[in-house]
Amino acid sequence: MAEPERRRSERIVTWSWRGEAAVGAVLIALVFVLDHSTWWLVLLVPHFVGTVAGCFQKVDAEQHRDRRFGAVGLHGVALLMALISLSVISRWFIIAAAVGWMLVAGSLTDSTGADPKGARR
Repeated sequence: MAEPERRRSERIVTWSWRGEAAVGAVLIALVFVLDHSTWWLVLLVPHFVGTVAGCFQKVDAEQHRDRRFGAVGLHGVALLMALISLSVISRWFIIAAAVGWMLVAGSLTDSTGADPKGARR
């Protein structure tokens, strides 16, 4: 019964992460095109690597809503990264982007409730 929702979540997750990886690549290219300081790469390269890594996540039936939430939250983080790196908003918003990445990463953690190997209650 949950399969149509899971498939929808899978499409949202896949295309969100791919799109944001492309945005990250464009932002890295803009550092060189606009002749910005290469220090921006310290911020943009990990963002790009994180989004590329997110492209390969699996969307299972139990956690598809969490994965979808993370993908939607990723758009806000990517928008912040773009605005910060293009100097539209203050560099202080890097803190907000870091918090956003933590929230996105939290939505990607395994929350099935399974005990780790050898753990007993």
